[in-house]
Amino acid sequence: MAPEMERPQDPADLYYACGDDIVSARPTLTGDVFDSVAVPDTDGSIRQITVMVLDHPCSLRVDGVNLAQRLTVAEVLPVQGTQWNGSFNRMFLPEPYPQAEGRAKPCAAFFDACYHVSPEQLDDGTRIACLSHFGINLLLQRRVHHFSRVVVPTFQFQEANAGVYEEADLIEEWCTEREDDEVKHLEATAECVDWLRESVPDGRRRQQLLHEPQHRSTVRKEMRARLKALKQQGR
Repeated sequence: MAPEMERPQDPADLYYACGDDIVSARPTLTGDVFDSVAVPDTDGSIRQITVMVLDHPCSLRVDGVNLAQRLTVAEVLPVQGTQWNGSFNRMFLPEPYPQAEGRAKPCAAFFDACYHVSPEQLDDGTRIACLSHFGINLLLQRRVHHFSRVVVPTFQFQEANAGVYEEADLIEEWCTEREDDEVKHLEATAECVDWLRESVPDGRRRQQLLHEPQHRSTVRKEMRARLKALKQQGR
């Protein structure tokens, strides 16, 4: 039996955080939505629009720290209702997405209305939503189907990307902790990435261990110990 397109049982399952609940230390990730981003229109004029980041997590940063200078985003617009079993050219954003107006008036990111933007353009906007792991997987499912008409179950995206998702969570925690030591987010991100890329006794990097569920709790425990040591050293 062919796999079917999926939908959230509860719209809130799509989101990691929205609005004021977004932690500034969280690295920009696939599915993040930014408001008031300046993009060039076809006539050369500049528009301020809402956009969703589409690039895969592994494509967002060439060095693991700094965002690539050319990011693909999709315009987010209001729509009438959510048709999860159709309208495959879009990723629906129902409540509690901040710009949605009740169940009848959600928003959606349109895969056929894309732009390329720089990190600076995103920085000039305001991040208003971050998708959950399931939300990102559903976005990937719908985008792959839009371009190929192939349905990939969301659990397969989870299996392929779980290590990357875990890394983003760890970087957020690292940067949040380092804020207390007055370390800026970009510097703290570099610290965390360097630490994740260190080899453990068996020769693998911690970054690789994050792809294996049985090792993730150990990496997280070691990270917290490292953060505690940095604090004690006054670094």
